[in-house]
Amino acid sequence: WSGQASIIITNKLILNNANWSFLPTHLLLAKIAVDVDADLNNRPLTTRLSARMSGNLAVKDLETSLGAAELASVLVLPLGELSGDFQFRINKAHFQPGSVPRIDGTVDWYQAAVTIAETADLGNVTIVVNENKTSPLTASISNRGGQLSLEGGLSTDETGQYTLKLTMMPKAAATTNLINSLAMIGKKQRNGAFMVVNNGNLKQLGLM
Repeated sequence: WSGQASIIITNKLILNNANWSFLPTHLLLAKIAVDVDADLNNRPLTTRLSARMSGNLAVKDLETSLGAAELASVLVLPLGELSGDFQFRINKAHFQPGSVPRIDGTVDWYQAAVTIAETADLGNVTIVVNENKTSPLTASISNRGGQLSLEGGLSTDETGQYTLKLTMMPKAAATTNLINSLAMIGKKQRNGAFMVVNNGNLKQLGLM
C-alpha cells in the first residue's frame, strides 16, 4: 500500500509531495512501518518510520536539511538568533512519550552564525549525537573556520535534565565588540576563552 499527501507541521514547516510505502512484513513485529520520500520546505527528505501501539516512534536513515529559522519553529534552542543551514543525517532515533529520545546521527550546521549582542561567524559546525552508558542523549560540538573556535558538548539524564558546556575561543578575526559580547553569556578563562554553561530540561527545548 502506498500514498501521497501534504502536511503542514508549523507555519514555517511544510511537508510536501510526501510519498510513502507501507511495509506489511513489520506487522509480524507488532508495529507499522513506512518508507517516506518527501519535500520538507522544498528540500528532499527520506526516512523509514515505524510506530507501535504504545506510541513509540522509531526513525531510521533520515536525511534532510532545514534553515535556522525553520528549525527554530519546532525547537527552542538555548542560544541567540541563529542563521545558516542544518543538514541532518540520522542513522536511527527512538521517541517514547515523556522519555528522553535516543538518537544516533550527525548534524552539520553550514555557514553557522549566532547573534546575541553581536553576530558571531562560526564557520561550519558539526554536532555528533548518540547515547552512552551514563547518558541517554549526548552531543559533541566542534567547528571549522569562523571567528570563534568551538569545543564542547551536551549530556542528559533519564529525567531529561541536560547540561550544555561550550568553550568559545576568539580567533584573530574576532572583533572587540564580539569578544565583549561573549562576556555576557560566558565566563572568561585564563587562556582568553569563554566557558558557557547552560542547564535545563529537554522539555524546554521541545524534545520531550
